[in-house]
Amino acid sequence: MRRTRLRCLFSLPLVFPFLVVLSCGPRGGSLALEADAELMPRLRALVAAESLPRGWTVVEAGEPGGGSAGERPGPPLARLGLAWEPAGPVASSAARSLGRRYLAAAVDLSDERYSLGAGEARDLGLVPLESILPPRRALAVDGLWPGKSAYPFTESLNLSFQPARGERLPRAIAAWLDEAARAELGRAAAGAAESGEPLELAAAGDIQVGEYQWPLLAGGEAGLRSLMGAPLLSLLRGSDLALANLEAPVTVRGYPNPLKRYQFRMLPGSAAALKEAGFGLLLFANNHGFDFGSEGFEDSLLDFRAAGLPIVGAGETKAEAEAPLLVTRRGQRLAFVGLAFYPKERLGFALSDAAAGEEKAGTAVDEGAALAAVKSAAEGGATVVVLAHGGAEYVESPSAAARALYESLADAGAALIAGSHPHLLQGCAAREGALIAYSLGNFLFTGEREPPAAQKGAVLDFLLYRGRVRGLKIHPIVAGYFSTGIDLDQAGAEKRLSRLCADLEAGD
Repeated sequence: MRRTRLRCLFSLPLVFPFLVVLSCGPRGGSLALEADAELMPRLRALVAAESLPRGWTVVEAGEPGGGSAGERPGPPLARLGLAWEPAGPVASSAARSLGRRYLAAAVDLSDERYSLGAGEARDLGLVPLESILPPRRALAVDGLWPGKSAYPFTESLNLSFQPARGERLPRAIAAWLDEAARAELGRAAAGAAESGEPLELAAAGDIQVGEYQWPLLAGGEAGLRSLMGAPLLSLLRGSDLALANLEAPVTVRGYPNPLKRYQFRMLPGSAAALKEAGFGLLLFANNHGFDFGSEGFEDSLLDFRAAGLPIVGAGETKAEAEAPLLVTRRGQRLAFVGLAFYPKERLGFALSDAAAGEEKAGTAVDEGAALAAVKSAAEGGATVVVLAHGGAEYVESPSAAARALYESLADAGAALIAGSHPHLLQGCAAREGALIAYSLGNFLFTGEREPPAAQKGAVLDFLLYRGRVRGLKIHPIVAGYFSTGIDLDQAGAEKRLSRLCADLEAGD
């Protein structure tokens, strides 16, 4: 049975000789643990790690007062519980939140559904977000990802104390609840895989702006709206991090490269304009950085630096070009690695012509170095995202070289590999819990007569959580000769992406 000791302190202050103060309170007691079968081991571990206040003990089922079946119940016990409950303000002063989780409905990559209503999601079945791995992907609810304030399926893990009937919350227990919650949250934050909130990564494809649109890129907000449209700008700016591949040097110097059939360039200040548009990171490891020679390439690096717009896959030296870029968003530690591996061009421009050297500015082309960077960053606890530029142009299926390289990057520890260079949107595939998006297609490619298939592009929205890609959405675009805008055929774009994913799966 439960034992409670009372201590009373009588005081007769000299100033008020007729005042008697009585202070009584329990020094300890017995309590039962309450949790479902999944959470009970965690509750026991928490109690073991954070010793209960002096005088408090746990009563197991079957012990006197434990209330096991077949025995006459003892006196009411205080109870310590751990349970997942709908997220919101903790109503009781005797409860503490130890974190939260998100539930979502999931489908295969080739499924044509990307967002459901709340009722449809419940009917399909909800599972913890962290349990969803490629080739499964989480579905948005009414367009919302887990982590957004209006997302309906969010739960809080609550540690609660229920005093025995007629008693109040002991101060010692209240203090213990505070300390246990701090310790548990600290342990979760210390492990990279357990910390952070869901993060939206908006990945766009190739960017090069023709000279007739240069004034728009330099024209501030009004110019950007004319070039990309307000809805597309809102999409980029509303993500946690938007990225793309810049397919042109930023320079007015240098001479056209005679080994190049297509020679792109953009005006100084373009990096600042792209940053204003919402981009937070660019890949510059591609086959157009040297369209106007080494001078144009180095001018580009200066423009990025002046704008404060980070790049990957390029630098003043080989070491700088190959180094992962570390970024923290919503409590998640990300490492971005850039790499180029395009084939030799018709007029003779080769991968080696753009390669960075020990003391030479250029791009990252060493696949072995990229694999080592991915492995090191992943072992260090970062979520690794590889941006790669290569493969075959103007085909919907990835080349054998791209498939082999991207799969090896996934095996090395990358969570997401996103490709560019083919100019067409290609499908997504899973590899050992990683997601491979083989080509993001064109995003902003003005002044060039691209085939119709290359104009039907997309921004892919990846949901990253606890070190992996958990969800995927598509925002279709039309990358035209003069500008880029949202494609209103959402259903058609979803069917197309699902078909491309299914084709990859069928080809395995």
